[in-house]
Amino acid sequence: MATSYPEVTDAELRAQYQKPDQAQAQKILRFMVYASIPLLYVDFILLGLGTPFFALSLLRAVVIGYACWILSKCAYPAQFAHLERQLFFWSIVVLSVQLVSDFLAPLTYFGHFLIDAWVCVLISIVLPIRSAYIKRLVFSYLFVVIVLCLTKIFPSTTYQAIIFAVLLLSAYTGQAVGASLHKFRLKLLSAEFELQRKEITDPLTGIANRREFLRIVESEMLRHLRLAKPMSVLIFDIEGLKQINLQYGAGTADLVLVEVSKRMQRATRNYDCLARYGTEEFVVLLPEAEAEIASKVASRALNTIGAIPVPVSGKEVRVSAKVGIATMQEADSLESMLKRAEDDLQRLSSPTVSSLQHSMAYA
Repeated sequence: MATSYPEVTDAELRAQYQKPDQAQAQKILRFMVYASIPLLYVDFILLGLGTPFFALSLLRAVVIGYACWILSKCAYPAQFAHLERQLFFWSIVVLSVQLVSDFLAPLTYFGHFLIDAWVCVLISIVLPIRSAYIKRLVFSYLFVVIVLCLTKIFPSTTYQAIIFAVLLLSAYTGQAVGASLHKFRLKLLSAEFELQRKEITDPLTGIANRREFLRIVESEMLRHLRLAKPMSVLIFDIEGLKQINLQYGAGTADLVLVEVSKRMQRATRNYDCLARYGTEEFVVLLPEAEAEIASKVASRALNTIGAIPVPVSGKEVRVSAKVGIATMQEADSLESMLKRAEDDLQRLSSPTVSSLQHSMAYA
């Protein structure tokens, strides 16, 4: 059966890969700085010492200087969007200089078309900027190169057609590989998000699991103690699940737990944290809730749970629960607060509101 993964937005993807992309950009900039030296040598071989060579050398110096300036900016924390924009402008300068080099090369020299083909491939794969920017760069560069190709003196039309085919194929290959890498990143990040979700949620009910609840309540306790604000915890025990399974069939209790979790979500406040605490237990963290508010929320949740029978396979299953309440005290720790709520739950023998009021005397 195919696994369903959550969708990943472009903003999430870029935020996740911001550091790797920034490191990739730095590698590309350094590579082009070092690659400018052999390119200058090729220019010298083709053009000799003259005005075209010195003009081209000046342009390549601009590319090196621009790259060094961007690298200096990368040393400081900055938004990747700014780096991406500078990298895009720098790429335009690099490609423009390469086109000038192609134009100044002898009409019978075709070696630069090999470089152009590699540029069309690599720019779509290694350049860490948005695909929309890359398409503009690649197709604009490809168009100018093809126009330049028409001005060359080829040995035959077949030779010229081969050059055209190689350039078009290189651009298509680069775009295809770049798109595949982008999809792979999306799937990988989506799988990571799904794993993270499974680590913090209960697989049956879809609410937070015990581990995630303990992490949240520990953080909230530190915040509430620092701000001197009240906080309460409710632990609900759903009664008779074993008997429900025996009476109505295996799996019925799971359906009941799912429905109970939905009802509890409706009964609690939007900023409360609901989690599955045990096989038959749910726990609710009530931020900034003193004992009176905790009692009202607990009463509302009990009434919501037992108000309407749960329909299962054409039958109605009556559900009841009991609740233990603990309100944070000055010297409380996470363990002591949960222990008081569990002890309060054990003292109750009936899932009624009167039992709830009884539990408040001990909380």
